[in-house]
Amino acid sequence: MKTYMTPEEHARLHRRRARQALGLLVAVLVLVGAVTVVRAGVRTVAKLFDDTQQRQEYEDELEGLVLFDPVPFDGIENIDDLTLREAAVWGCVYSIQETQGSFDNYNTDPDTEQLLLPSVDVDAYLAKLVGPSFKMNHKTFEMEDMTVEFDETTQCYKIPVTGSVGSYSATVTKLFKKDGLLHVTVGYIPTQSTDDSILNTLSDTPTKYMDYLFRRQNGSWYLTGLTDSETKPESTAAAASEPAPMAESEVQDAILAAAGDSTVSSEAAAPAESAASTPAESTPAADSTAAESTAASGEAAAASTAA
Repeated sequence: MKTYMTPEEHARLHRRRARQALGLLVAVLVLVGAVTVVRAGVRTVAKLFDDTQQRQEYEDELEGLVLFDPVPFDGIENIDDLTLREAAVWGCVYSIQETQGSFDNYNTDPDTEQLLLPSVDVDAYLAKLVGPSFKMNHKTFEMEDMTVEFDETTQCYKIPVTGSVGSYSATVTKLFKKDGLLHVTVGYIPTQSTDDSILNTLSDTPTKYMDYLFRRQNGSWYLTGLTDSETKPESTAAAASEPAPMAESEVQDAILAAAGDSTVSSEAAAPAESAASTPAESTPAADSTAAESTAASGEAAAASTAA
């Protein structure tokens, strides 16, 4: 039987298919939108927890201090004066090298060809690190193997031509807040070998860690202290897991105790050996058994003879 569709039914079928197609399109768009939103959320959360850029900024700021390995201090006013001057001047030099790539925009001394570093640049570097309220009195200072001269006329430091200064380079490994302070954990990577003869460029493993403490002031974090870090180098952690060596007195006691134990063992073993080597005496029961056996044998012999 052949079925015919009326024009009205045909139109309704087309409208139904159109609605189905539109619903499918909307569902696909909703799915795509949901996936996009989820991916955007994941990227946002990842950015919130990714502190790579922040760690790099602190690494650049602290490079000057790490170079000269300052001792722990509480309050920037208590830091060693020479260390602060070394860190301020050389930290500024390294910062310029990192950000600008060269010193083409700076003048040099016509006689010595030393770099002329304006004190205002040093002040700007310090202001970013320890806060704008801290002021350093600029003057010439002596280092171990060089003199950094300050020219009062030009208000510039004359930076000696040198390959490198300092003993360590910085790598920031962790940022965390504790007791209202921002702890910046810095790994110290040696820049020279133990005999200071050649640059140690092959190792990037920190030999120690320190926590630089920052306090928030007017919306920014400024350096306020330095303390030992809970993070320890791998070699130190491995050594801590190994058993502690015995003291000399403990070694002597152990030797004497072992000698005493062997003496007691020898004395205990001697009677046992002598007992084993001495023939055992006959017991009464054994003697009576042997006599009975002999008597029986004699009676049997006598009977045999009589017969």
